[in-house]
Amino acid sequence: MKFLVLLALLFGVLHAQIKVVSTDWTAAEILKFIGYKPSAVGDKNSYKIWVGEPDLGEDVVDLGLRMQPNIERLIKLDPDIVIVPSFFSFNITALAKHLSNTKIIVIDAYKSGNLEENLKEATLEISKLVNKENEAKNLLDGNDKFFNSLSAKVTNLKDDTFAVIQFIDSKRVRIYGTNSIYGITLSKLGLKNALSNEFETNLWGIATIPVTSLFKLPKNTKAVIIKPNPINLKEQIKFNSLFASLDMFKDYVELEPVWGAGAYLSMQKFAKALISLLGDKQ
Repeated sequence: MKFLVLLALLFGVLHAQIKVVSTDWTAAEILKFIGYKPSAVGDKNSYKIWVGEPDLGEDVVDLGLRMQPNIERLIKLDPDIVIVPSFFSFNITALAKHLSNTKIIVIDAYKSGNLEENLKEATLEISKLVNKENEAKNLLDGNDKFFNSLSAKVTNLKDDTFAVIQFIDSKRVRIYGTNSIYGITLSKLGLKNALSNEFETNLWGIATIPVTSLFKLPKNTKAVIIKPNPINLKEQIKFNSLFASLDMFKDYVELEPVWGAGAYLSMQKFAKALISLLGDKQ
């Protein structure tokens, strides 16, 4: 009997879930993609606005600011692993000081180089931490099949050109290039991105430009607008001659929030929402 109890305890230890915390949303999304729930994430309330899905669940702890997570909450959680991106790495010394039994792992999905390759590398790296390597590889294969299937549904849109933008205010927008999460998605769907080399983009494939610079894009460009949107676009088109003269706002679609610094779940969400809205306009 004692042997069975010890065996059960040993089995439980061997299969105990590793408690993983992510200060940023990209790693949190990757964890959800491979079927692993993070114990805590930074800035959970803003996640609901900017990311929305995948839903983290009410029991996932909010660590406060992504750039400066709440140390007291982390100490209470006592996680096995904390994942941070290098641009938040100034936190590592403080985290290590208070979490002596915790591994602080720096993983960057967004860095110089090809974003799609970087995302795959980050996904496989995270999957190793939580013993989900096989699941991750299968899901990555499934992602390719997902896009192969979806691209067959938009063959009638291959000649169109799309600009994925997000309004900062009525004068400025973020526009997403080919090496962005949206740019990769358009490419996988076989659709054209209006932005090629017109503007310099950052590590996230984003260029911040004045609305007037949108005139530099091809005339047949259709606008894909990502919420949250701080302006009333219909009012701007009606009363603002600048907006009224941009052809892309005569034929546009507006999508619910999709995280522009996300990973595979964000790509899939964007693709499904875009095709659904474009299908409604056919």
